[in-house]
Amino acid sequence: MEQSASTKKQVESWVEELWPRVYRFFYYKVQNREEAEELTQETLDRVYRKVRTGSINEEEKLQAYTFITARNLITDLWRKRGRQLSTISMDELHDKGWDPPQQPQEVEDTMVIQQAMNQLSPEHRQVLTLRIITGWPVDNVARKMRRSPGAVRSLQFRAVQALKEVLEKGGYFHA
Repeated sequence: MEQSASTKKQVESWVEELWPRVYRFFYYKVQNREEAEELTQETLDRVYRKVRTGSINEEEKLQAYTFITARNLITDLWRKRGRQLSTISMDELHDKGWDPPQQPQEVEDTMVIQQAMNQLSPEHRQVLTLRIITGWPVDNVARKMRRSPGAVRSLQFRAVQALKEVLEKGGYFHA
């Protein structure tokens, strides 16, 4: 199917808009720039092939199909590696009001925080992710982590302090 010049421009515009969001999704999941770029390219290639067939012609459907494709690719990757996919999906994050950063400084800040989080213990990462990023109530986090609500609050406090220390050592946080 031959595409008109306006359709090609529209697809190029969609790709320019979606590429950073899809890349951030993959980078958050795989923590590797090259792999995130490859997965992003594969996702957008699949979306482009779908658009060329004419089965997607609305921006809303394109975005939905793009992130469904991205989620399926990451699921396939984790299955292939024998790992479990994170229990927090992009849909859940979006439902909780989290919006991926749009500006370069926000992207850099997000990456700095992610790198700092990677230096924390798994328990600290988990409590910060559940409580602060996704906004889960203490009781839900307590059930998920099999701890008392008081222990979760204490763990969260220690995790925030540990994150602050990591950021201070990296020169990113000044009290």
